[in-house]
Amino acid sequence: MAEKIPASRFPEAADAYFCDKCGRDLTRHLHRGQAHVRQPIGPMRYTCDCGEPYLTGATEWDCLSDWDKRQWRSDIGLAIILFALLLIPVGLGYMAWHRRSVLMLVVFAVSLTFEMVFLRLCFYSLVGFVDIARSMWRTRLSE
Repeated sequence: MAEKIPASRFPEAADAYFCDKCGRDLTRHLHRGQAHVRQPIGPMRYTCDCGEPYLTGATEWDCLSDWDKRQWRSDIGLAIILFALLLIPVGLGYMAWHRRSVLMLVVFAVSLTFEMVFLRLCFYSLVGFVDIARSMWRTRLSE
């Protein structure tokens, strides 16, 4: 059976967290820290619909250390490399189309299967940039 505890006891380990006041499930709003994983970027507090505030386990961009910010920024290089790898099949497809080469079309089709992996990695690296932008919006522009 899944262990459910009040959200006021967060970050104590549990499968689910519920609001102390109204009993709502708050699990998706709370982020427990994990070893070897970056601290998630997001609001530091979540307020339940009943008005009860809780710490989320996330942190805003402006509250990160310089080292943590550098780690997040290093993903820019990874995103550029992944984007370049995504362009390879586009070039192969263009050349196969204009040269009417069956062999190049086969190579293009095979490369598309590998591109799905790079596309997924590129998507996840871009999600981090969106989280950073949303954090900056919350802390710098919306107040």
